[in-house]
Amino acid sequence: MTTEPDRTTAGQIAAQPPGEETFRLLIEAVQDYAIFLLDREGYVLTWNRGAERAKGYTASEIIGRHFSTFYTPEERDAGRPAWLLSTAAEVGRVEDEGWRVRKDGSHFWADVILTALRTESGTLYGFAKITRDLTERRAAEEQHRTLVAEQHARAAAEDALKARDRFLSIASHELKTPVATLQLAAESLLRARELGRLDDARIETGLGRILRSTERLGSLVSELLDVTRLSTDRLALERQPTDVVALVGEVAGRFSDVVENEERIRVDAPESAVVMADGSRLDQVFTNLIDNALKYSPSGEPVSVIVADKTDGVTVSVVDRGIGLHADTKARLFEAFSRGDNASHVPGLGLGLFITHQIVAQHGGRIDADVGPDDTGSLFRVWLPREAE
Repeated sequence: MTTEPDRTTAGQIAAQPPGEETFRLLIEAVQDYAIFLLDREGYVLTWNRGAERAKGYTASEIIGRHFSTFYTPEERDAGRPAWLLSTAAEVGRVEDEGWRVRKDGSHFWADVILTALRTESGTLYGFAKITRDLTERRAAEEQHRTLVAEQHARAAAEDALKARDRFLSIASHELKTPVATLQLAAESLLRARELGRLDDARIETGLGRILRSTERLGSLVSELLDVTRLSTDRLALERQPTDVVALVGEVAGRFSDVVENEERIRVDAPESAVVMADGSRLDQVFTNLIDNALKYSPSGEPVSVIVADKTDGVTVSVVDRGIGLHADTKARLFEAFSRGDNASHVPGLGLGLFITHQIVAQHGGRIDADVGPDDTGSLFRVWLPREAE
């Protein structure tokens, strides 16, 4: 019966080179890493095949030269090599990434580890330097980042096209209604005149329809202009002391004049609450919120507007008892062209809350939405800082 020879036999141990020679052969044979020694001043003491492959110098060409030879002129002028030596000597090791220069002047991206070597007594002997060429990996990462950026840009372009198409669809539908009403009202007046039936009552009715249609058109155009100004940061604010309580009362009063029940809008507020703001823009904010509350609430259900004067600012809450808010609706509520859950029954471009959010933000304030009290309806809360931010 034969057995495998014992690897620890004296004969085989004698055949192996000494430990230092084994280590030297190992280092010299490595080709994927540049591994070499520097003296205390940074001059090259040893050189392996990996270093020759990465940097292009033979051992006879580079031993005795300073390792700053491998750095770009900009990094040498900035003192990078000296900093690496001092840092490694102080803390034991330092790792660095950056462009390095080959013998032929070409550049490669290197990952470098510089380790201080000390004797048993702690005296600094020199440094071990290990360099890995990461040029290919960096190029692959750059290519991947470029690809991802292109994918994001393509997705953004597709989203922009979808948003444009959605906008054109909504805008054409919303603009068509008042235009058609204008045309019908004008045609009705013309026919009445041709038939000799153009009395004061017909004129008043026709002009009323024309007036309401032009007001609707004006409102739609104003919303579109506001979105354009907001997208180009050209929505200027004229800040001055503004009494939020008085402003809310004025807006609520305008709606009370047109709703069937004058008491449908209930205002709960202190005597006054003054902030530095653009009154006309805040008027727009409260008009949008109250208008939405009325649109999305069953007929006759009350809408509450609550003003709270606090230390850090003023809060205005608009509460309705309408259809409420679903989770997916809340997530996109303040986006441009976003519509509510019963949007098909409510006219509009889906810009009101987007513009409201932007105006509040430009005042340094916040707006949020949630389900109303008792889990019914919805609650919109605006917070405005007392002073301009």
